[in-house]
Amino acid sequence: MLVDSTIKKQDKKTITRSFRISEKSFKALEEDALYHNVSLNTLVDQLFDAHANYERFIEKMGMMRMAKLTFRRILDASSSEGVAQAAKLHAKDQGKVAAISKYGELTVPNILDGLFLMFSYGGWGEYHETRSSHGKRVITLIHDLGQNGSVYLLNFVKTIFEEIPYEPRITPTDQGIIIEVGK
Repeated sequence: MLVDSTIKKQDKKTITRSFRISEKSFKALEEDALYHNVSLNTLVDQLFDAHANYERFIEKMGMMRMAKLTFRRILDASSSEGVAQAAKLHAKDQGKVAAISKYGELTVPNILDGLFLMFSYGGWGEYHETRSSHGKRVITLIHDLGQNGSVYLLNFVKTIFEEIPYEPRITPTDQGIIIEVGK
């Protein structure tokens, strides 16, 4: 669940508050912070951030958690055509509505932010963003969901961008997809 703070760094104004939590929860948080080599404060901030920017929206959308291995098995057992169709429906039915619910409108930056949240907090894989020498945003979505995982992501991303309409350059690989959007 830990998010690399170098990814998508936002200017955050912080406030100081105190909370009462159980000793058992506190010890678990201390262990996790130590394991991930971050301060307890950083871990708690990331947990609050995950809830505020992701968890409460997936709950509203009726989404459920599933083991990544189980999802991969479903993808592996399905035809590429079936996976592509499921991804397109996901983008149209839930992806679009979730983005509009969170951001108020469907735009390129909002779609990319939604993908960042999906990958950073949703467990889909790794989100990396850089700028090309031509000033384009280059987003790499890396996963371990197999070839049909890339089929799913390609069709999901392509379909959600078609809703605006906008056509980014999308390059699939077996381990992910690369998305290039204009300056």
